[in-house]
Amino acid sequence: MKISVDQRKCMTAGVCVMEAPAIFRFQEGSKKATVAPEEIPPALWPLCRKIAQKCPTGAIAILEDAPA
Repeated sequence: MKISVDQRKCMTAGVCVMEAPAIFRFQEGSKKATVAPEEIPPALWPLCRKIAQKCPTGAIAILEDAPA
């Protein structure tokens, strides 16, 4: 699974960073979220889907989905 954060949509709410710090980080300077690992470990796929749904601006996109 690969995911991305649309920097134009990210409003720094921080839901992703607070709930999944192993996946998301704040960028230096802008405080917008970014994805830390390039490839997400299978154990974290359900969490990624949950966080993408919770993003208040829909900034998190699943680029390559994997089976649930």
